[in-house]
Amino acid sequence: LLKFITILIAVLLMIAQVISSVYLPFDGVELILKIFLSSFCVMIILNELEWWGLLRASPLLWNWIPRGYLYAFIGVVSVEENNLKPSSGALNTLPFDYTAALFIETASWLMFFIGILYISLGLCCCQVYQAKVRENYKDRVAERKKIFEDGLTSLEFRKNDPSMT
Repeated sequence: LLKFITILIAVLLMIAQVISSVYLPFDGVELILKIFLSSFCVMIILNELEWWGLLRASPLLWNWIPRGYLYAFIGVVSVEENNLKPSSGALNTLPFDYTAALFIETASWLMFFIGILYISLGLCCCQVYQAKVRENYKDRVAERKKIFEDGLTSLEFRKNDPSMT
């Protein structure tokens, strides 16, 4: 569930970068930041899906604590890069659509909070628990595969053989 939520937030943050380039004024440096943030979002998606071996081997992205710091940093950079404060208190005086700005701010803060969640879960050793669950699952799948390959005779043999219990 955490991976799905993180992927969803990364997609929202990437959409927010596109929206900010359409609706908000920006200069050359901000454009470069938008490109970097979008590429980081793609990297986050690939990392959460565990599709790219280079990302899986990276200690920065494998361990939940540094991963959380990176995600929180990306969220804070996005908040600051897209931060537009109105000169007056009235929202209707802004030169852009406030709904787009609200979406961008929300997606950025969500990325920050998912980073804090990863840090918290890493500090509570939840990654160790997840690794044990995955290992247990692999063992059970291998056992089922062995039973399937050997057929029912293997299962009956195991039940009757006291050394297999």
